[in-house]
Amino acid sequence: MKELENRSQRAIRSGQKGFSLIELMVVVAIIGILAMIALPQYFKYSSKAKLAAALAEITPAKVGYETLLAEGATVAGVTAEKLGLPSSSSRCESFDVSMNDTDGTGTVTCRLRSDAGYGGGELTLDRDYEGNWTCTGTVSDLELLPATCRT
Repeated sequence: MKELENRSQRAIRSGQKGFSLIELMVVVAIIGILAMIALPQYFKYSSKAKLAAALAEITPAKVGYETLLAEGATVAGVTAEKLGLPSSSSRCESFDVSMNDTDGTGTVTCRLRSDAGYGGGELTLDRDYEGNWTCTGTVSDLELLPATCRT
């Protein structure tokens, strides 16, 4: 016990305070390695969230289209605004709508704004003649698409 007290007293007298340069370099290296792993994952997550937001922005068009069909309205030449979509949104530069009067099929397309994570591309909702909607997408990394849009 006495030897332990002598060591601590010697350390105090010798002026040793704080961390050594090696200790600080080790901490900086560990932080660098963690950042190297975490940042790409964050950017991937961020891109996935943006594409999910884009899908959420075009999804209301399904309700608008089904409403028009239920009312017996003519759907050929329908605009995005008629389906309840704006002319553009935070994630979509523009919306394209193509509907068919004869069998009820159609597409609603979001032209994605360019982004560093996924570039550009499109998200498309397709309606078949039975009333089923499917989602497809064209982006550089298909893993970034929402699960319902991966084919």
